[in-house]
Amino acid sequence: MVVPAASIFPPVPTTESIVSEAFDEFNFHEEPGLLQFWECITASDSEDIGCYLTLTEQTYMLTRDHEGLLQDYRRRCLVNRYPFVGLETRVGNWLPGRAAQTRIADHRTIHHALNPEDQHPADVGGMGQLVLPVFRDQGDGNKLVGIIEYVTPVPKESYVEDFEQIHNLLKDEGLNSTYMGKTIKVEYDDDLIKFTLPLSAKLTDLHKEVKKRFLKLKPRNLCVEYKDTEGNRLPISSDEDLHACMAESSSRGEKFIRMRIMLNA
Repeated sequence: MVVPAASIFPPVPTTESIVSEAFDEFNFHEEPGLLQFWECITASDSEDIGCYLTLTEQTYMLTRDHEGLLQDYRRRCLVNRYPFVGLETRVGNWLPGRAAQTRIADHRTIHHALNPEDQHPADVGGMGQLVLPVFRDQGDGNKLVGIIEYVTPVPKESYVEDFEQIHNLLKDEGLNSTYMGKTIKVEYDDDLIKFTLPLSAKLTDLHKEVKKRFLKLKPRNLCVEYKDTEGNRLPISSDEDLHACMAESSSRGEKFIRMRIMLNA
């Protein structure tokens, strides 16, 4: 008797089915929240490298809406059905678009100061957000397949715990997501380098990334500076300095952190 191939090789779960199952298992801790999945559709008709992000017919979950704020936000997102996000697209502080560009998870917490000139608060208002890119192994490497967005009517102190929960739910089903972090741009002489660091990175991690790209730098001569909210240049000489820099950047909703290397005498 010949056994049908279908009974030997079960169908591979689709990305949407995996994300939907993760949403079902997500613990909202009895708090109102919206989970939605922006599918990434490759832009074959564009000269720019990027994708279209769409919510149409994609899975979402809404719990205990607060005065209709979350449903209204989702409705606003659905109006712009296929926004294109390329490498050079100006996404402002639209977090799903930024996550598609940087491939880094990010969050908008209670510490974020709203800017009247920011294009995004017109949609999200004073609510909190978490976004994380979702990848699938295509055999020749991971491919970005979409962005998961978690929105709460009241911003949280941090969304790291929520990120870890979603990250683990996806990992259990074969999907990948990147860490929460920031894009770092470091200037030295006339050169500018770029890399990413997790929010939990230490000073040694920063120095390691810098020295990998500027091979002639010696550790004892290395001093990295950044600009604070008042425009002052401050040295990053400890783990606490780096964490403060990261936290300040997140609170301002910045896309990247600009640093400069100075050499000690």
